[in-house]
Amino acid sequence: MTVSLPDAQRLGWPFLSVAESRQLDVEAIEKHGVAGIELMENAGKGCADRILQVLSGEVPERQSGTIADPRSSANASTMVLAGSGNNGGDGFVIGRHLHIAGHPVAVLLLASPDRLRGDAKISFDRAVDAGVSIQSVTEPAEIVAILGRHDGLIVDCLLGTGASGDPREPYASAINAANRAARVLRIAIDLPSGLDGDTAQAGEPTFRADLTLTFVTAKLAMQNPLASEWLGEVEIVDIGLPDAMMQRLR
Repeated sequence: MTVSLPDAQRLGWPFLSVAESRQLDVEAIEKHGVAGIELMENAGKGCADRILQVLSGEVPERQSGTIADPRSSANASTMVLAGSGNNGGDGFVIGRHLHIAGHPVAVLLLASPDRLRGDAKISFDRAVDAGVSIQSVTEPAEIVAILGRHDGLIVDCLLGTGASGDPREPYASAINAANRAARVLRIAIDLPSGLDGDTAQAGEPTFRADLTLTFVTAKLAMQNPLASEWLGEVEIVDIGLPDAMMQRLR
């Protein structure tokens, strides 16, 4: 289940900085014994469940009636753009759960699998074992060509909150191609790649989402009107933090 940003604001839920949000993960792992891979699994599964709702017709309000239904093509599928960090790890979990649900999905990994570490590597291996289509591509021209042929949903799991400044290649080409793509719905995971989660400063380029699925709490940038151009609608995903932590936040 997700909670919309307006509903979270009415409930008085806090906006947290990127550092504060990361500290929640650290606290859950170090003080409460929750495994990092469990948090990643919960995050990715929650996003996959919401994406499946979108595919069933629950398209974000902002886009309703303004873009082609991403399910209207016989070849419609979901393309997950994955980076080499934990945001990419979330993408592997999303891809696996969409695949298990029978939805056509492909993961485009914009790095060598050899660069994956920790929980991201575990999630990658699980996705491979489940039979998810994962293609590692680092050549910008090839990435642009692949996205130019895509018709459906594009899920941004490139950088999330894990980077600042302008995205570098090959991420930059992927973001530009995703933003240009027609007949797609764009979903960002945790934060659109290129957008600073604290200041709402948009890098060049920044992923332009129709829907952003963020984790645990809204980030500081999400209360800045300038960020709405990149965020689209915002919904908050529960990742299974311990009750004691959630009561403090709520």
